[in-house]
Amino acid sequence: EPVRSDRWIREGLGLTQAQLAPLLDLGSAMRVSEFERATNPRSIPKHIARVMNAMASGWRPNDWPIADGD
Repeated sequence: EPVRSDRWIREGLGLTQAQLAPLLDLGSAMRVSEFERATNPRSIPKHIARVMNAMASGWRPNDWPIADGD
């Protein structure tokens, strides 16, 4: 199964689906999983994609679950 780029971003950030869900206000790890599935016919909402790209570029929200470099 092909891996979507949002999963690569999440994994590159060292976050689990459970850690990423509250940062994106998605409610649960299952919602992150749904977006990451290559079989998901719906695209990721633009606002979530923007936040993911910002985090991939180094931005961190105040409630970041891990210290950079950990």
